[in-house]
Amino acid sequence: MYFGYDEARDAFVSQEIFTKGDLKLIGPQASAFPGIHHGPLYYYLIGPLFLLGKGNPYFVSVIFRLINSLGIIGIYILGTLLFNVQVGLISSFIYAVSYEQFIYSIFTGNPSISNISWILLFIGVGIIYKYKNHRSLGLLLMLLGASIIPQFDMIIGYSLFVLIILLILIKDKLKGLGYKEIFWTILVGLTPLYTYILAELKNKFLATKAILSLFSSGVSNFSVGDSLLKILLRNFLGLFRNNIVDLNLNNVIILTLFVSILIYLIYKAQKDRKYIFIVIWILSFLFLVIARGFMPFYSYAGVGIGLILAFSIFLSDIFRFNRFMVFLLLAVLTYSNLLKIVDQSSKSLIVEIKAQPGMKLSDEIQLIENIYEYSEGNAFTIRVTSMPYKIQTVWAYLFRQYGKNIYGYYPYFETGNVLGFPGELPTPKAGVTCFRFLIQEPIRGIPQDLVIKDQNEENNFSVIVKEERIGDFVLQKRLAKDRSCHSNKP
Repeated sequence: MYFGYDEARDAFVSQEIFTKGDLKLIGPQASAFPGIHHGPLYYYLIGPLFLLGKGNPYFVSVIFRLINSLGIIGIYILGTLLFNVQVGLISSFIYAVSYEQFIYSIFTGNPSISNISWILLFIGVGIIYKYKNHRSLGLLLMLLGASIIPQFDMIIGYSLFVLIILLILIKDKLKGLGYKEIFWTILVGLTPLYTYILAELKNKFLATKAILSLFSSGVSNFSVGDSLLKILLRNFLGLFRNNIVDLNLNNVIILTLFVSILIYLIYKAQKDRKYIFIVIWILSFLFLVIARGFMPFYSYAGVGIGLILAFSIFLSDIFRFNRFMVFLLLAVLTYSNLLKIVDQSSKSLIVEIKAQPGMKLSDEIQLIENIYEYSEGNAFTIRVTSMPYKIQTVWAYLFRQYGKNIYGYYPYFETGNVLGFPGELPTPKAGVTCFRFLIQEPIRGIPQDLVIKDQNEENNFSVIVKEERIGDFVLQKRLAKDRSCHSNKP
């Protein structure tokens, strides 16, 4: 499990909603630009989970993995509903072994839940398309699915454009529904969006102004040497490699397979338009063109499920003529995905999601246990080279959960508390403790000059007695130079 700044911040904020009554209309910050936030539903989901698990991040992670595993059942229902049992079975199997779905299952973050919401949206489409007597239910599921997605991740709000396109395509299926019925279904179905409206009214349209300012400024998110075409190709290729097959296949081969499947679905849509629904799903992240190149891994969370369904339709049709070929392709697909899963599983999240990989909770707990063991029950001070720099949120949470709760006391935090960030450890008031520790987080994303700066500053107070590496962390046990050092606990 990954546990970095975002996870620690959300753990603090979500629990305070229920323990302090600090209600939220906005969720985690959605970009580097102030004023743009996700919805708060994520906080209201994980807050009770943290409290039920007594603050243990592992408990929340287990629940998230179970929720994402429901996608296996969800895609089976969807495949069977729109197509046939064979498509349902094949798609649920591919979902179960998909590398991308594995990544989202271990990602305890707001975008990961949006996967299930995409499935909910298209199950609603399937119900409307197939069952005339249950159209209200189908419409409700469509609206809820599409509007829950931006609650968890604002950047995937293009689900609302997908909703509009799908409603246009199936408008004839909705004929006969009464205006009153439609009104109440829409009113309830769009409930997840109301927090955005209320937050904008309360904050005088802060997010709207921030988004308009962002686009009017002409800021581009393209990296040097990047272009819109390169970004789109990279992400299309990534969808295929992370859900279907990789095995270091040539990009041209992957792209040919991808385009062939899309053309195949478009061809089948000439006789039955339900196939075009899946094409729209797969191509939905083209709406991100308006974001001028900002397409992180999680910006198309859930879109890969559409590709899984498309490939399953393709295999189901082949199955009628050559069963051996289908089993062979599924075996290759499974081998390809499991190779990547086994390679990544010990490393936690990928750098495409977290700029600072290596922040594994198991290593952090081991590091804290070692510190308390080395301090021999005495007071101690920690200095941390962290990202964000000098922000103690991660360690304030970890030392509360795995330090104070177990050993009975906190450490002193050397570099002081920065206002505006959750979490607070005691700061030194006078003198130095005899035992001191320098913690160096995984350094990807941390400038080397800051690493050297912290080393040099700590050298003024202490000398190294022992240095060890725990995963990607470096821990230095130190003793104070000052002979009048103390062991007074906070």
